[in-house]
This record gives sequence, structure tokens and C-alpha cells, in this order.
Amino acid sequence: MQNEELEEKITMLEELIQGFVERMTIVETEMPEFLKTFLQQYKETLDRIASRIEKANKRYDDAKIQEQIDEVKKLVATMPKVIGVKTSHHFGVWSKSLIIGIVVCFVVTSLSFGTALYLNHENDRLNNDAYNFWLIKALYPEVSKTIEKKLTEDPKSLNQQAEKAMEKQEAVMAAQAQAEQADKELKAARDKLEKVKSDK
Repeated sequence: MQNEELEEKITMLEELIQGFVERMTIVETEMPEFLKTFLQQYKETLDRIASRIEKANKRYDDAKIQEQIDEVKKLVATMPKVIGVKTSHHFGVWSKSLIIGIVVCFVVTSLSFGTALYLNHENDRLNNDAYNFWLIKALYPEVSKTIEKKLTEDPKSLNQQAEKAMEKQEAVMAAQAQAEQADKELKAARDKLEKVKSDK
């Protein structure tokens, strides 16, 4: 079993080597021709590049370049060491006032915007109340006449009665909401109790 596997591997290697040898012979036969055609095509270009390199080498003298490098090194050596300086920035008089002005403008704009929103909200509420009174006036004219008459006679007492009635309505609504919440909690507790009893 192992001999067969070894023989298969050896035959595979022999085939690979034969394929590689064939490719190498192709490369060996075609490469010289390729190099000849390449050199023939680019001979003038390579000659021009070589002549330019020679001219460039003749143009610069190595001794002069070395002298210049030595001079730069001497100059760098004579320069004093860099001393770090702590810097701090202080705002000038005009910039302090500019910053204060910007902050004041921001605060004034914020307050104006907040006031405008509050007044808009109040205007909506008053419009809603005026519309409700208009509906009462249209549907129940006798009630609206009575309210207007009491407002002209004694507006303070009518306002106090209205505030008390509104407080009473709000208290009743809050008590109803609490009662509903308590009923829901009681129902949930009963459901839990029944569930516990049924599980036993």
C-alpha cells in the first residue's frame, strides 16, 4: 500500500520535472531571440540614457560636493541648541469684549426665544378657551348672558368660583384616575392569586 503511494508520488514528480524541463528548453531557445529584438528596438534609447548619465557624472565633481557637505556640517555644528520657550496666550482687551458680547447676545437670544415659545403656548391656550366660550355662547345663549352679567357685576368672585370649580374638577379627575389605577392593581392581584391557587 505504501509502495504504491510512493510510486504514484514518484511518477507525479517525474511528470512535473519533465514539464519543467520542457518549459525551460522553450525559455532557453526563445530568450536569446527576445533579448536580441529588445536590444535592437531600444538600442538608441539606451545609448542616449548612457550618454546622459555620463554627462551628469562629469558635470558634478565629487570633491566639490564633499567640500559643500563638510561646510554644511560645520555650519550646523556652530549653530546654538534650540531652547524651548513656554508660551501662553492672553486675550486682548478687544477680544475679551467680543467674547462677552457674543455670550450676552446668545443669552438674550435664548431668553427671547423662550419667551416667544411661552407666549405662543399661552396664546394657543387662550384661543382654545375663547373658542370654547364661543361654543357655549352659540349653543347656550342664556348661560353665556348670565356669565357675562356676573362678570360685569363682580368679576373677582366669579373668577374665584371658577377657580374653585376647576380645582374641584381636577381633584375629581385625579381621584378617578387613582381609583381606576387601584382597580387595575386589584384585578392584577386577584389574577395572580387565582393563578397561584390553580398552580397548586
